[in-house]
Amino acid sequence: MNLDDFVGLPWLDRGRDRNGCDCWGLLALVYAERFGIELPSFRDDYQTAADGDAVSALIDGRRDCWTEIPDGTERPGDAVLMSLGGRPRHVGIVIGGARVLHIERGAGSVIESYRSFRLRRRVLGFFRHDGVAAS
Repeated sequence: MNLDDFVGLPWLDRGRDRNGCDCWGLLALVYAERFGIELPSFRDDYQTAADGDAVSALIDGRRDCWTEIPDGTERPGDAVLMSLGGRPRHVGIVIGGARVLHIERGAGSVIESYRSFRLRRRVLGFFRHDGVAAS
């Protein structure tokens, strides 16, 4: 899956478009533009992406249209759930070849290996959206 045109987008807390995104905003933007799937914004459900309790609660409570899939069966378009500060608070999009598109505070969106030393310990699981599974 080629998502090169999403690389370099700036970090923006609670951002949801090409002017800037947080990690959920980037996932939602890719899903809207590549799959025609409108994910919930959740923009008003937390004050800042640094609010670990609110973000973790959203992740734990909003998996209704996502199916967890075994490591090794992930495919382009799946979401990668990662820890940040020891909690499930970060998401990215599998693009293939063990690579993920994601964005973090203080950096623009990047593609890197989720098997790298930096990310592999943070990966908590892979999730497939029902709308992507059907395509």
